[in-house]
Amino acid sequence: MRLFHQYLTSTCHTLSQDGLSAYHLSIVIPRMATSFPYLLDSILALSALHLATVEEENRITWLDAAVRYQSQACSGMGKILPDVTPEHYESAFVSSVLIFLFATGFPGISPDNQNNNPISEVLEGRRLIAGAAMLFERFNEMGVDAKLNGWLCLPDTEESLENNEQYSKTHLPIVLDMKLTVNRSIMESLDKLQATIEANETPQKELYQAIWQLLHNSIEPWPKIGPHGGVIAWPLFIPEPYISLLESGDWTARILFLHHVVALRLMCNRWYVRDRGRRLVLATLDPLGEIPDEWADIISWVKSSVEINTSIVT
Repeated sequence: MRLFHQYLTSTCHTLSQDGLSAYHLSIVIPRMATSFPYLLDSILALSALHLATVEEENRITWLDAAVRYQSQACSGMGKILPDVTPEHYESAFVSSVLIFLFATGFPGISPDNQNNNPISEVLEGRRLIAGAAMLFERFNEMGVDAKLNGWLCLPDTEESLENNEQYSKTHLPIVLDMKLTVNRSIMESLDKLQATIEANETPQKELYQAIWQLLHNSIEPWPKIGPHGGVIAWPLFIPEPYISLLESGDWTARILFLHHVVALRLMCNRWYVRDRGRRLVLATLDPLGEIPDEWADIISWVKSSVEINTSIVT
């Protein structure tokens, strides 16, 4: 009851964007959760994780509860997904989204998290988002009488800094200006990177160009979410061949990835994101060793971007 109360009075409001989804998050989805235990578990898990950031003195207690409910939510989803029926499409979709948000926030909140591999962390998020996307397509294709109609953000919806525990009203304009500056900086760096990709004839050129375009589409509209879910949804669209290059240590693939994690800093006002971008940047840079001369300027820019954000956010 404590966790459900936390969701209704606080957590659900931190998830809405520009007020568009507030009704569904606070009314429709909690009502839906009373009929689908795995959705209720995912709500309780995210609420417990949120409380772990609010009540520092009880952080371990809330983290233990968060992990327990997340495990139950994943187990419940695992039982219905292999033969998912239309009645579960919407509830399973919402549960997938909440499970993904939990997976996004947990590494930066738990003091015991030992996963220092930024690529595997992002790819885990990709797996979870992909499940949500599949369910969304299912209930759209089947013409289900959707309770969630109107919940998902439209392309013109803007990322809001309101309802944020980190910033005072007087601080908001400063943070917004800083984020707009960072966004312009990312786009300038992407333009330079595009020129580099175009100038080099390699077997992977078309793949690099495709990934660059995906990055551009996810970052350029900010503070609008854009048609593809914005920065946080970028991993959903990356193809397997790019993942293979990334895991093999391909430098161009790494540089593209670094632009994504720097862009996550645009969402640092979200409690489940916070310093995720900075943390992933540092984890990516730490094991790189000697940096090729052609990438030295971009790596320097990445470090500078992290420092600019750190001065205000942390």
